[in-house]
Amino acid sequence: MLQADEHSCSHFLAIDAGNTRAKWGILVASDGEATTLPTCLRSSAVELGAPLPWAELVCDHGAPAHCAAVTGSNPHEVERIAKEWPHDWSPPWIVDDRREFPIEIDVDFPDQVGIDRLLTAVAANVLRPADTPAIIVDSGTATTVNFVDRRGHFCGGAILPGFDLCAKALHQYTALLPLIEMNEVLDADATPAELGRNTHAAISSGLYWGHVGAVKELLQRMIGAADAPPLLLLTGGAAPLLKPHLPADVRHEPHLALQGLTLVARSLLIDE
Repeated sequence: MLQADEHSCSHFLAIDAGNTRAKWGILVASDGEATTLPTCLRSSAVELGAPLPWAELVCDHGAPAHCAAVTGSNPHEVERIAKEWPHDWSPPWIVDDRREFPIEIDVDFPDQVGIDRLLTAVAANVLRPADTPAIIVDSGTATTVNFVDRRGHFCGGAILPGFDLCAKALHQYTALLPLIEMNEVLDADATPAELGRNTHAAISSGLYWGHVGAVKELLQRMIGAADAPPLLLLTGGAAPLLKPHLPADVRHEPHLALQGLTLVARSLLIDE
């Protein structure tokens, strides 16, 4: 349970524990009902299992945020972070009950939907014009392409392996193929050539263009099935790899999950 009233919670500490990293941010939420996304003052991430930089997870005046929320697709990491929480800070709220999210979940098994998918959908509902659907591409360890209908209901989507997951699978389940780090591709001066003339280049081409092609195909099919032109949103750590190849009207929102988490925490404070 959150430990402060809504008026003391202008600053939120939001932590999203994923399968590769734990992402955190200090965010400012507007008063009253949310009509704009919370502003992310600063954010960063630590590798899986690494301690959080507690000295950095404070407001600009140097004090801990009055309200903190922790969630994520990795329950073990969420549990670890909660156990390591500083004793002199207000305890965090562990976000794990989808029924309390301010969004309708219109799928076969609502309790099985990844929390990170719902957080980005909650944030998308703030950005989405009335009677306009939204499609959210979230590219991280896994890449998801999710659909929110014109009523604001989460209606499901598609899940596929992300860049790094595909690279690791190729390396681990073959005898000779090397591991290609995707930061090598990110740091390159140009995108990989389609025609790889050595093993390293061929893997880079397959990983990059194969993933781009999969996301573009899913996006095209969901746009075609929508009953109105949708708002297109892009988030996640690998978003810079995808953005140049997606429709020009795609909006890059790098903090969408953290902003969604802040909106969920804010809604619960107001309800209390």
